[in-house]
Amino acid sequence: MSTVIPFPPRPADTTPTGDQDTPSTGRTAPVVRAVYTVAETAEILSLSLGSTYALVRSGQIPAMKLGGRWLIPKRRLHQWLNDLPDTPTDVSADAHRHRHQRDA
Repeated sequence: MSTVIPFPPRPADTTPTGDQDTPSTGRTAPVVRAVYTVAETAEILSLSLGSTYALVRSGQIPAMKLGGRWLIPKRRLHQWLNDLPDTPTDVSADAHRHRHQRDA
């Protein structure tokens, strides 16, 4: 028969580190990433993962390939979104209109 003795919880480290950005708990501040993954970009843009990869590969979404992975710099993506035209182009409506003009 074995007896399991639980470990007591660790006390919080309250030693001041002298760093303004680091909390006094001794833990480092969370790292703010400068890039998005393709999956994160797809979620942000409400697109499928396949469509997002296609746009990345074609160069329409600003991205770079590092170590075999596509990464999308946050600043470049947000700048690209800000630079898009204000009026959306509805490709299906344009195709429908052109089809009727051609048939007439």
